[in-house]
Amino acid sequence: MRQRTSYPKPFKAQVVQECLQPGVSMASVALRHGINANLVRKWIPAYRDRQAPALPAFVPMKLETATRPDQQMPVSIEIPFGQQKLTVHWPSSDPEGCARFIRELAQ
Repeated sequence: MRQRTSYPKPFKAQVVQECLQPGVSMASVALRHGINANLVRKWIPAYRDRQAPALPAFVPMKLETATRPDQQMPVSIEIPFGQQKLTVHWPSSDPEGCARFIRELAQ
């Protein structure tokens, strides 16, 4: 004879909270957790008013930049100069210097 599965109270509360979200079907939540929807229906009255565990408002994350400062791609600027083009490659780590260069060139 098969023994009944006993689910922890926090798990039951979490499943009920998921079921109570707008637009979520109880059957889909039950299937996702591998439990019978009728069982979940029994849990709802007991766990409806319990608060879901609070998540921290801020979770610190460390993100790595796509390029390291020593691998930054240069900015290429093409300036028409008569019948030719003047191409300038400027390091992207110095946008202020690039702006000064363009201002001086435009005068």
